[in-house]
Amino acid sequence: MTRTPAEGISVEVDESTFRAVGPLPICRNCGAVARPNVLMFGDDAWVPMRTVEQENHYEQWFKQNNFKNIVAIEFGAGTAIPTVRVECQKRAKTLIRVNPRDYLGPVDAISIPLNALEAIEGIEKFM
Repeated sequence: MTRTPAEGISVEVDESTFRAVGPLPICRNCGAVARPNVLMFGDDAWVPMRTVEQENHYEQWFKQNNFKNIVAIEFGAGTAIPTVRVECQKRAKTLIRVNPRDYLGPVDAISIPLNALEAIEGIEKFM
């Protein structure tokens, strides 16, 4: 498996079905339909090299900014797969959680029971 940058690739999406409309991007090496390198359950086509590189950069950034007031604005992260919620609570000194249903955060968090667009529009009004 090779890594191909996605710059210049555009995929049209049918907004009524949220499905990609052809023609779909083709892998330059094997001719199969190209796919994003997103880990799915039981995915043997996922290439971990890029994720490992990104995790290393992420950890380095936190080490460099260890004593700064890191703010996480979390939009729509739910409780079913809480990966983003756990990371934001662990890393941020200030947590702003935006979610229409699962908005409650730790005691010191700012919890906003809105969807992302409503919250962003509301914030924009105050700027």
